[in-house]
Amino acid sequence: MTYTYAIERAAAQVVFESSPRERRLLRTAFGTIAAGPERSVDLEERGLGDRRLLTRFFGPLAVTCWVDEAVAEVRIIAVFRD
Repeated sequence: MTYTYAIERAAAQVVFESSPRERRLLRTAFGTIAAGPERSVDLEERGLGDRRLLTRFFGPLAVTCWVDEAVAEVRIIAVFRD
């Protein structure tokens, strides 16, 4: 099942400030996560309200999200550079 994805403001700001090469990498990363958010998770944590936060690494970038199963959506909450 493929999910849609939404990007929170702080994560979007990192994308806007990224180089064209990093933006292409992130676009691919977001699509990969939406295609299977539970696959190949590099780090799993518990956030506010005991929400499962999933982090995956894509080269020098890390993307953290949580999955809203009710609406089949991945919420991308953070993007970090190594």
